[in-house]
Amino acid sequence: MSQENVDAVRRIYAVWEKEGSPVPSGLLDPEIEWVNPPDAVERGTHRGLDAFAGAVDAVSDTFEGVGVDIDEILDADDRVVVLATLRGRGRGSGADVERRQGYVWTLRDGKVIRFQWFNDPDDAMSAAGVHC
Repeated sequence: MSQENVDAVRRIYAVWEKEGSPVPSGLLDPEIEWVNPPDAVERGTHRGLDAFAGAVDAVSDTFEGVGVDIDEILDADDRVVVLATLRGRGRGSGADVERRQGYVWTLRDGKVIRFQWFNDPDDAMSAAGVHC
């Protein structure tokens, strides 16, 4: 099942890059949770596809040309850890942003039920129980 989860996450990112949102992938559970880290501007958990889409839109509203360059994808059973660099340009400031982050995708029955992002990739690995 874990390779299937890795493949599903790869498909999500491919759709996200092409469509500007992962929602059209059909791989997100209707009750998905999007969990922001404690050091995020907007902390907390968003629930449901509409909230997930709203969080994606908020990122796109903040940054132009936003994209995620994946460095590594790690299998963690029912979770997949993605280590990546977020890139974009601040819409208000015009400042270039290049931020290394970690993401944990939790899947059940082929659908993502939880997405967590971390400003420190090591925190993502710890949250998923992956040790270097």
